[in-house]
Amino acid sequence: MRTLAWHMAASTPAPSTDHSLARAVARRLQDALPEGVLLSVDELAELLTAPPNPALGDLAFPCFRLAKALRKGPPMIAGELARRLAELSDAAPIAEATAAGPYVNLRLDLGAAAAIVLPGSARGERPHHAAGERVMVEFSQPNTHKAFHVGHMRNLCLGDAIVRLLRADGNQVIAANYFGDVGAHIAKCLWWYLDRLSDAERQPPASHRGEWLGQIYTRAHNQLEEWQEQAAAGDAAAADLLAAAKARTTAILRGLEARDPELVAIWDETRHWSLADFAEIYGWCGVTFDHLFYESEVDEEGLRLVEDYLQRGIFVESQGAIGIFNEEIKHMPFFLLRKQDGTSLYSTKDLALARLKFEKFQIDRSIYVVDVRQSDHFRHVFLTLKKMGFGQAERCQHVGYEMVELPEGPMSGRKGTVILFRALREAMTSHVVDNYLAKFRGEWSDAEIDDTARMVALGAIKYGMLARDVQQKIVFDMSAWLDLEGNTGPYLQYTHARATSILRKCAEVDKELDPALLEDPAAARAATAALVEPQERELVLLLDQRWPVAHQAAQSLRPSVLCTYLYNLAKAFNRFNQACPVKPSEGALLQARLLLVRATIGALAQGLDLLGIPAPDRM
Repeated sequence: MRTLAWHMAASTPAPSTDHSLARAVARRLQDALPEGVLLSVDELAELLTAPPNPALGDLAFPCFRLAKALRKGPPMIAGELARRLAELSDAAPIAEATAAGPYVNLRLDLGAAAAIVLPGSARGERPHHAAGERVMVEFSQPNTHKAFHVGHMRNLCLGDAIVRLLRADGNQVIAANYFGDVGAHIAKCLWWYLDRLSDAERQPPASHRGEWLGQIYTRAHNQLEEWQEQAAAGDAAAADLLAAAKARTTAILRGLEARDPELVAIWDETRHWSLADFAEIYGWCGVTFDHLFYESEVDEEGLRLVEDYLQRGIFVESQGAIGIFNEEIKHMPFFLLRKQDGTSLYSTKDLALARLKFEKFQIDRSIYVVDVRQSDHFRHVFLTLKKMGFGQAERCQHVGYEMVELPEGPMSGRKGTVILFRALREAMTSHVVDNYLAKFRGEWSDAEIDDTARMVALGAIKYGMLARDVQQKIVFDMSAWLDLEGNTGPYLQYTHARATSILRKCAEVDKELDPALLEDPAAARAATAALVEPQERELVLLLDQRWPVAHQAAQSLRPSVLCTYLYNLAKAFNRFNQACPVKPSEGALLQARLLLVRATIGALAQGLDLLGIPAPDRM
């Protein structure tokens, strides 16, 4: 028997709301419980599940928990509880209770259930939370001097959605970025920029300078790889070129580490080209950060930290290098923290960064969104932090994710199959305009068309990156992700726009929702009593799950859980729209269906917002 979302995320209690069917049903269950059973409304709500077959009921209550207190078998308790519920003078929203083995299957009164669920969703209400944790989520982490491409988007979308979900779940969240602005890739890029380009070629373009710099890095990287292959094949000239290039990049790297004024000035100027590009991309994507970290800021501190803990006896020397033995990771127990030549590594800086997070920001929990290839690295980081005495290490978590590929296979800069982000968004917005919005030229302003195209393209990218579980690879397929049918972001956005259009068209013929239904429970109950169709029942029950599902997604750090829910909600709404036309309806039925549409708009808009996806009012 599958459980409902509020039960699946049982590790932390679901947020409470006065407009939850689970709590309303739990109150009636509490009224009917035999003496001797002391369970709170919240505890009873946590126990509710969904029957394996909707024909059996809308909810089911398992009686195993009551067996010890009542000293009876669960089937006998289920029969007694069903009788007690039937005898209540007011069991709403329960319409029927039937014992089925150790369960009590519950059929809800649709009108009563709708009156509980719909007004809150239509008003855009959010649940009430107890004070949550102080959490830092570090994500995106692009390298300067490299171009931002479609593969970077999975991290950006995943991290931003996790931040939004955790905030909605009551936590105080610090969204952090950690830019890779030092390292060998910088030296490669500057080698090509300084030594391989003419004075004229070194003049950057007026815009998108970071992308241009990334192309320079790619040329440098590809040339070094080519010489490496040729040298391995016995080409002496290539071997000489490779040796000279390596010597030059090493000299650049050491010059930067020694703070050579001329090199540092060039590094800083080019670094800001990349950072400006990143800022523009984040703005287009609607992603903001509360704090920005840079590798260059923790490099020296990391080396001091290693020396300190070496003196304390926590770290050890091995063949001239410094590290720590983490025997818990049997296939690679030695974690290298300082190389033989005294230079730092990613691990060195990650320890310094972690200490900075703990001490300066006083966080309870630290989440790192980094691809799955770094799983062993972060196991080492967290184990090392624990051995260094940082209790927060127990609350550090790596959210690893699989890579993004193209239909023809993995992306490769060498093969020219990497899709740069600017090209991606230009292609997607052009597709949206040409295929969906061009027909509105003259009716809509150019600004609205451009804004809607951006929203739909962004929805396609973000949903495509979030809908699959982090443990699954993503195959990027632009045309499939932009489809208005199927499990796509534009399908959800189009459903939201369609629902908004229904209210707009009804208003044109003076059929508008009575505002009293949003505030007066009696008015809402009088109207929703007219709902009787199975498509209406399906939609009401799904709308009730919007916040329990969001809670589950936040607890599991899996935005894909919310994606699945929103897709099911959109499909249910479209089934309702086809079977239960709103505009021809009259009287109480019209008002109930308008309320149902308004509630769906609210749930879709809130759910999409938790994913960082805008919800257009028309498409």
